[in-house]
Amino acid sequence: MKTQQLVEETIEINNIFLDPNNPRFWSQKNTRDIPEHKIKEQDVQTRALAEIEKYGLAELKNSILRNGFLPMDRIVIRVIKDDPISYVVVEGNRRVASLKSLRDDIDNDNIDEEHIDDEYLENLKKETNELKVLVYKGDDTHDIAWLLQGIRHISGIRDWSPAQRARLVADQIEKEKLKFREAGQKFGLSAQAVGRLYRSFKALEQMRSHDEYQSYAKNEYFTLFEESIRNKDVKKWLSWDDENYQFTENDNLTQFYSWIIPDDEHDDNKRRVHDPRQIKKLGFIIAQGKKDLINLIDQHEISIDAAFDRANESSTKKAWTENLDKADYLINDIPAVAITDHSTELAAHLEKISSSIEKWKKMIQASQE
Repeated sequence: MKTQQLVEETIEINNIFLDPNNPRFWSQKNTRDIPEHKIKEQDVQTRALAEIEKYGLAELKNSILRNGFLPMDRIVIRVIKDDPISYVVVEGNRRVASLKSLRDDIDNDNIDEEHIDDEYLENLKKETNELKVLVYKGDDTHDIAWLLQGIRHISGIRDWSPAQRARLVADQIEKEKLKFREAGQKFGLSAQAVGRLYRSFKALEQMRSHDEYQSYAKNEYFTLFEESIRNKDVKKWLSWDDENYQFTENDNLTQFYSWIIPDDEHDDNKRRVHDPRQIKKLGFIIAQGKKDLINLIDQHEISIDAAFDRANESSTKKAWTENLDKADYLINDIPAVAITDHSTELAAHLEKISSSIEKWKKMIQASQE
């Protein structure tokens, strides 16, 4: 993005509207973006203000109230399509929301603070009728908010939710045709981190396009897909295709989808997989070949955690029986030459083994009495 695409102008605040598709909101919703022609609608703006209030406006409003509006960081806006005198915020929604809310409080006589009189409030409102802003003049109006906020928060992007980070890097990879390394350089991320975010984003997008489960897809499931690709056993079970960035084992994938969403066919309505840590347990169950436990999970007869405990017990038993079989084989495979060439050493080893065997036999006898 070229700096020439940002032009300083003075714009009336009443012509500036909050962005209902603010990247801040994206990780909390599962709905489509608000169309451009609806941005100015009162109910859309009211909802946008309510959403931005969740990120804390009180301190910012108080700062403006006491210090005036200080343009330390320029607000960035863009023209709303087909409405050349109206603008939507690209960067600075909290500041614009705080200012608009404070001006409404002044109009409605809702401010009663010590050392602040009506004259001061009227002057504050007058001084903020117009704002010096940067107007974005480029063509990429749809994704400019994501790009600018990502660049502005180069390290702060790490404070975004994983799904938000993934959405941003996916846009750079797909629309700007950037490699993982190039996209990472824009936001202070490694190529490996970008690759992990992109793969997980594509896995979530795959669910969004599924005929049966698309309406259930939520951004909060992002980390479940991230762990599923990271875990080699689950990744293999779902058959991840790293060329087309999608899972290809449809039966297992459909089953997995049903596990990560609430199941309204059962009274408890529980999600069988709801914690990324459960993906590791699922991988262990799969690695042990426990199809019976997979079926029990599917039928709501056992939880992932309980299934893991069972698989672990079975694995432990299998391990010691295999080790005993191996020990028996190795003892019987001792070459005859050991008797003639190393008889003393052989006798000492056999005595040690015999002693261990006798100890275990006595423990078994005692447990049976």
